[in-house]
Amino acid sequence: MAFEYVKKDTALDRMNPLVKLLYMALALLLVIQVWNIESISLLIIWIGIATTWWIVGKVELSSLGFLLKLLTFLFIFLFLVQGLTYRFGDHTVLFKFFHFPIIDVSNGLEVTNYGEMTTGGILFGLLIALRVVGVVTVIPIFTMTSSIARITAAFSKIRVPQKMAFMFMTAFRFVPLVQESMDSIIEAQKIRGFDLDQAGYIDKVRRAYVPIITPLLLLMFRRAMDLEVAINARAFGAMKERTYVEDMSFKRRDYIGILVVFASFGLMMYLLYIEPTFITWVLLTQAIAIVVTGFGAFLAVIGVPAALQTINSFLLTRALSSGS
Repeated sequence: MAFEYVKKDTALDRMNPLVKLLYMALALLLVIQVWNIESISLLIIWIGIATTWWIVGKVELSSLGFLLKLLTFLFIFLFLVQGLTYRFGDHTVLFKFFHFPIIDVSNGLEVTNYGEMTTGGILFGLLIALRVVGVVTVIPIFTMTSSIARITAAFSKIRVPQKMAFMFMTAFRFVPLVQESMDSIIEAQKIRGFDLDQAGYIDKVRRAYVPIITPLLLLMFRRAMDLEVAINARAFGAMKERTYVEDMSFKRRDYIGILVVFASFGLMMYLLYIEPTFITWVLLTQAIAIVVTGFGAFLAVIGVPAALQTINSFLLTRALSSGS
């Protein structure tokens, strides 16, 4: 199950969850500071470091595939929107979707067509996508290598209120629970003769997603009510100073983990602010631009821009004729 803890007795399993939580916080702090297209290489290095943590923790790569599958439509949306609207960097037009000119007063009444897909826009969309991946790939390192008992004990170690720690852990626990419940409902739909995997997008919305989401929400409400009864029966919150089975004192491996986390983050800050030319950002950006330009040329060869232009002209003609 994606994002759910599975005991493997690795170095990351034995590490204090606070170290991995620190890693998540620094990943978020890093991507907030990366806004230039030239820093794409830095994000790739950071994702490579996260991949190393995945290998050390023996986290299933299938979970990474499931994670990227969830973000596929987000990435496509980012490439389309940024490719059409971002007008900095490389202005090379890959292909034209439609004609939508806007006068830019700040550039001396320059007319910009926001129906054109540019190389700079695609690169900026790639930058935002890598920022998302840079944070998202760190989350399973925390959730899939730390048990709920250890995380709760670690929060108690740093004096996090018991109720806040419980809410935090319940939210993490409900993510795999929702997925498990949804898989069960989908299997029930297949037994009734409807295969969701073979259906088209319209059938999925009309005949599948609605019958799946409705029982899923009802099931989650029922489990929330059962959880309320369970915590009240166990007198949750009655003891202000409770004890834990897990020993969350920092050990040598935890200090080594903190050192690795700060060293990785320090390297990123060094490459971002002090020596931005230490790694050839320009060469990588040019390589990506060549790939993007080649893809645009391929679309031009198979006639995609011409077809879009024909459809655009037809729609404009119909709109003008109906208006007159």
